[in-house]
Amino acid sequence: MRRLIVFLLFLIVSVWVGMEIMRHPGYLLLVYHHWMVQMPLWFVALSLIVIFSLFYVLIVSIDQCQFLWFRFKQWLDKRSVQRAYSKTQHGLSLLIEGRWKKSERLLLAGVNQSVEPLINYLAAAKAAQEQAALDRRDKHIQAAYDCTPNANVAIGLTQAELEMEQHQWEHALATLNHLRQLSPHHPRVIKLLEKAYTRLNDWTQLQALLPTMRKAKIVTAEQAEIFEKNIYCELFRQAAHRNLTEIRQLWNQVPRYLKKHPDVVCAYVTLLARHAPVTGVETTREMEALIRKTLKHHWQPELVNIYGTLNFSSLNNQLVIAGTWLKAYGQHPELLLLLGKLCVRVQLWGKAKDYFEKCLLLRANAEASLAYGKLLESLGEQEAALRVYRDGLGQIEMSRSENV
Repeated sequence: MRRLIVFLLFLIVSVWVGMEIMRHPGYLLLVYHHWMVQMPLWFVALSLIVIFSLFYVLIVSIDQCQFLWFRFKQWLDKRSVQRAYSKTQHGLSLLIEGRWKKSERLLLAGVNQSVEPLINYLAAAKAAQEQAALDRRDKHIQAAYDCTPNANVAIGLTQAELEMEQHQWEHALATLNHLRQLSPHHPRVIKLLEKAYTRLNDWTQLQALLPTMRKAKIVTAEQAEIFEKNIYCELFRQAAHRNLTEIRQLWNQVPRYLKKHPDVVCAYVTLLARHAPVTGVETTREMEALIRKTLKHHWQPELVNIYGTLNFSSLNNQLVIAGTWLKAYGQHPELLLLLGKLCVRVQLWGKAKDYFEKCLLLRANAEASLAYGKLLESLGEQEAALRVYRDGLGQIEMSRSENV
């Protein structure tokens, strides 16, 4: 209904305009030099409408052509990106499958058309390294630095990990120290530094790195304690060639809570034992005090072995102390061997035989077999001594074959 009304109104207006034009047609006169053009006014109006309509159609057509060109160009760019993405994706898939040569070729082929070629270069570096082409690997890494200078940390981490895989620890350490200057508390950098220092046995640098590891929350408080304990144990092992003064200085640097740890005490006492024959009674007393203080709260077999090598002034007192350890920790081969040796020295032959036999029942022990055999020989029991020697050798050979 509404359309009919609009159509009737349009028809009425058109008839009225037509009648007005017929009643008052009017003319337009154009004069230029000797030229003169005369036309009805309605024709001029109609011509202007047609001209403006054609002009509008022309403008719209040009704009539409530009839009179509833009869409075509966009399609070409999208197609190029998709092709580059396809090559990169295929290259990464082949990298995971271990097809290094083809993977490297496809990754490099996708570089020129890729918006972000960083991943292509880093993955290509990995593929090149797997082919033992270290020169190409370094070339790809340098290309990654050149194309994405703002990603130095990410590229450096990849470079360090690849160098570590090739056991190029010095190169990796140089790379990681440079990264640490760029990002001092980056967790991944600190973790890789810890790994590099450990493989290089650089315990001093590792000790200096430990506070940063704690701050970066790479290790928990419990892990940090174990970590620091292991560091000091390794530092004592490296100090084997140092003199007694330097060893004691290192001991003074150990935190108080670690001086109670049996492994740290054992590492320190082991070094003291090497100097005891030269330094004499003072060092022996220090070792005895540390061992007794540690074994009062913690079991450490190696400390018991060292304790058995000390020259005591009061054997009966040491025998009583070893007996208290036996009550506290139960029967251990090291402790039974110590008690057997002490009983031999105080001429308690029966107890000594009992301790040696219990020790050998727990585990094959060459030292215990030798000590027990010597005791039996001194008591005139030659056949029993030979049997102990023979059984000890047999048990040792059996344990060696099992380990192999």
